[in-house]
Amino acid sequence: MLDLGRYVRISLVLLGGTAPLSVAIGRRYGFTAGRRFGMAMGGNLLVQEALVGLAARRANRRTGHELGLVDVMTLSRGATAALLGGLAASGVRDRRGLAGWMGWLGVLYGAILCDWLDGPIARHTATSELGEVLDREADSWLTLCTALAAVRWGGLPRAVLAPPLMRYAFLLDGMRRAPYATLHGGEPSWVRQQGIAQMLLFIASLAPFGGRVTRRVVCVAAPIQVPLQLGGLLLQRRRER
Repeated sequence: MLDLGRYVRISLVLLGGTAPLSVAIGRRYGFTAGRRFGMAMGGNLLVQEALVGLAARRANRRTGHELGLVDVMTLSRGATAALLGGLAASGVRDRRGLAGWMGWLGVLYGAILCDWLDGPIARHTATSELGEVLDREADSWLTLCTALAAVRWGGLPRAVLAPPLMRYAFLLDGMRRAPYATLHGGEPSWVRQQGIAQMLLFIASLAPFGGRVTRRVVCVAAPIQVPLQLGGLLLQRRRER
């Protein structure tokens, strides 16, 4: 059976960060902003933990897999996505202030530090189908929430939301025809390279210290990156079929 107590403790730790962050946002930007932030981040995490709990329970019944250290790190990337969603919902657009630094440092942790650390750890511990699913979907959700942040206060056009949204549309359609595990087999290396380029664009747009040069670079890069990303998704879609 799934160690329910351990899973609950992990969930409570992740949810526990919502309150102090909401207070910080509320003190700096007002009660309404803090309340919106807390509701959005907390709701995001509740949905995440509910879905992960169901997936972990099913995986535990089939293989006996329990959530390990790598899985916890993966879930923390989901918490970063929830943080960005909360900031977007708060209505605050303060790239150079507290909210901007909070979101940018969160992205650096989720997209760079955590992603860099969990690979070596996974190679020295047991991996599972569940862990692979959590890793892939945490990346996708973080990408979508970071894209939303890049639009809300990073100055990027709404078009940057198209690739991460299209990925979910293709995923839902693909799952009607084949099991999830078969939809991402044998992905070419350029898929990851495109994802890295996409996230670097978002990180640059959200940088609190970014000046005019950075603004110009991301504004020029976005119209180039989005068609390439969409084209890559369509090509990958054809390969899967």
